[in-house]
Amino acid sequence: MQAFPVILTRIRHLVSRRALGAVLCLTLSAGLSLAAAPANAQSQSVIRDTEIETFLKTETRPVLAAAGLDPDRVHYLLIASDDLNAFATTGLRIGINTGTITEADNPNELFGVIAHETGHLSGGHMMRTDEIERAARAPMAISLGLGIIAALAGAPDAGANLMVSSGTFGTLGALRYMQTEESAADVAGVKAMEKAGMSAKGLVDFFYKFRNVETFSNAERYQFFITHPLSRERIQATTRLAQSQPHYNTPDSPQTIAQFNIVKAKLAGFLDDPIKTFQLYPESDTSFPARYARVIATYKRGQWDPALTMLDGLIKEQPDNPYLWELKGQIYFETGRAPLAKPAHEKSVSLMPTAPLLQLNLGQTLIAIGDKESLNAAVAHLQESIKYEDDDSFAWEQLAQAYDGLGQPGLARLSTAEAQFYNGDYMAARTSAVWSQKYFDATSPEYRRARDIVMATSSEMGISPVEAETKRRRR
Repeated sequence: MQAFPVILTRIRHLVSRRALGAVLCLTLSAGLSLAAAPANAQSQSVIRDTEIETFLKTETRPVLAAAGLDPDRVHYLLIASDDLNAFATTGLRIGINTGTITEADNPNELFGVIAHETGHLSGGHMMRTDEIERAARAPMAISLGLGIIAALAGAPDAGANLMVSSGTFGTLGALRYMQTEESAADVAGVKAMEKAGMSAKGLVDFFYKFRNVETFSNAERYQFFITHPLSRERIQATTRLAQSQPHYNTPDSPQTIAQFNIVKAKLAGFLDDPIKTFQLYPESDTSFPARYARVIATYKRGQWDPALTMLDGLIKEQPDNPYLWELKGQIYFETGRAPLAKPAHEKSVSLMPTAPLLQLNLGQTLIAIGDKESLNAAVAHLQESIKYEDDDSFAWEQLAQAYDGLGQPGLARLSTAEAQFYNGDYMAARTSAVWSQKYFDATSPEYRRARDIVMATSSEMGISPVEAETKRRRR
């Protein structure tokens, strides 16, 4: 899958290495951001998009709550890959391949997949890492969930790509251990959907998609694959349970379907080749999702002004849609027109002030403008972004840049230390934090935060608190 040809700005880690391993991210200024993984792990790319994440968080709240999880604490990771895969991991994170979304025929299929993953989270499968590590000898425990089916169906690379930093996960012992977990997650997923008043039919239907893959593979010829329940077996058990539930024939709401179609169109616009996008959404299709996809595809082809003209037509119809204003700001910013991007991003933030990525977009744009007033405003918006996502290293990097432009080296060094800390670069974070302390009074909160970073990074590097303090004083 290719990234669309726009100006790529900064290298960014979207998630803390402590939670999910190192993932290098090339971030676009706004909108859908493509996180480019290392060349040998290209399909591990992570994307961020406020519109898609909001759809997932909003529409799955009933399922998450029904599974006994706090919806506000569950986070979604979007993996840019055509493979049909999903996984659950520590920190209440659910990973979903974009192919899982685009190949789903309706929202219910997607929600069924997510319900299965909530079964792993609510079942505490992530908590028993010691047992799994003893079985698999793995550095990081990840419940592969539905993703394991791709490997079992003869596509081992697809399953392996979901392991992020845990490349050695997958011994026969681990697969035998996870067999009961997968069955338990299926049952828990069906029950969560039912409790949420939703049909579990989508989970069954999605299993059949994997079954189609399995049918044309050589999976059953290898003993390795028999150690884990194959999709056919899981289909039979899950189908019987799902069909026995009262809400089995409950359809998705028209509103949910409409939003789902927008999400699919946006993914197609950004991640597919423009030629394919125009084939999927021809000019004869005048629906909002189709026109949305064509705006993005037109932008990707380098026809920026025609894309803006088309986008203005959508904005005229939906003037209070923050994502349309965000896209307008992105087009201007990525084409070197930051002053024109500013009002568009300001509008998106005014419509959705609690969205950290929208605040980040505006802050980055203000830094590009560069005058003192803009830099001060950038600091305010970046601090607002960090208030909601304090482990976003890219936001900290931008904040460091703003402080540096304002001639505040202490705060710039401290923000750099924060960015390095959340990137997992503990040695550099410790050094930056130590240097930042020279600019602060010892009783200030900034000094104490720098000290906390020094102590935390020293602990990560195996340095005792006494030794860390001694080294700090020597400086």
